[in-house]
Amino acid sequence: MEEHIKATGKVPPGNESGNTTWVRQPPGKKPDLRLTPGRHVQLTVPLEELIDKLVKENKVVAFIKGSRSAPQCGFSQRVVSILESESLDYESVDVLDEEYNYGLRETLKKYSNWPTFPQIFVNGELLGGCDILTSMYEKDELTRLFKK
Repeated sequence: MEEHIKATGKVPPGNESGNTTWVRQPPGKKPDLRLTPGRHVQLTVPLEELIDKLVKENKVVAFIKGSRSAPQCGFSQRVVSILESESLDYESVDVLDEEYNYGLRETLKKYSNWPTFPQIFVNGELLGGCDILTSMYEKDELTRLFKK
């Protein structure tokens, strides 16, 4: 670049101040998963089976209040923040979405035997909620867990 400036007296194209041609843009956030095609569509399999398949086919699944881009409670915000800071490829499901995840909250409570949200599943097993994830994060235990 210095040689180009000496020769022409100008900054090479694409290197001007404010030019974003070569700036790495942050990746867009993944969309949240929807478990059903809609509230008014009759399911052909029980919702519990859909949950089971989802948590067993994905390494990390977070059932949160709101979306990953707009969590609706502080605990869900904390979980999303931790998972994002670990640069994890995880799936998220909005338990408040009554259109596409109708009945999910009550079904998930029975499935996991865990009464509150968020709920985080890792390798098909319930890890716990925000408090457990936060504790493991603060003890630097998550990196080892997520690499399994």
